[in-house]
Amino acid sequence: MVVRAVAMGVVCVVLGCARGSSTVPTAEFAPEDQLLFDNSVDLVDKPVIVEGEWRGEFERRVTRADIIAVVKIESLSSDEDPRGSSYRLTAKVIDRVKGKSHRELVLRAHDDEPGFRSVRVNEDRLLGDSFVAFIKWEDDPESEQLVPRWHLSPDSPAVRDKVAFFLNPPPGDDRTQVEVLEP
Repeated sequence: MVVRAVAMGVVCVVLGCARGSSTVPTAEFAPEDQLLFDNSVDLVDKPVIVEGEWRGEFERRVTRADIIAVVKIESLSSDEDPRGSSYRLTAKVIDRVKGKSHRELVLRAHDDEPGFRSVRVNEDRLLGDSFVAFIKWEDDPESEQLVPRWHLSPDSPAVRDKVAFFLNPPPGDDRTQVEVLEP
């Protein structure tokens, strides 16, 4: 029995089990996560100046992400698979901000996903710049493994500051709270 458990542990380490410590979701992938982790790239360097719904999306992306890391895309390739065309981005983790991950992440964008076009039109920038990657793990029913759903934002001081703000909000000041009373 012990030999069997040890053998399974060795196989898991060698093959890289999908549910290892680096790929444990903080919460189940919810339907609303599809919009937040859309396998796409945005070019908003200063999210602090963007208000409205985008601000809410950014905050939810930070809080729902299993991993937030600064990454550099080392390679980008176009693949054909049973689903159609896809991009395969190999990202090297430069700095972990939230969660645990391997030093290298493989991200995909399929041609039937909204983010596919954002990868296609930004190929040159993807290979030259660093990005803040927001990753949420999703169960893949076909392979019974976890797959990364992701969103990339520019690695700018403003993006990093906004991420830090939402991860560690300042304590509230009772003097600035307003109580609303109904008449």
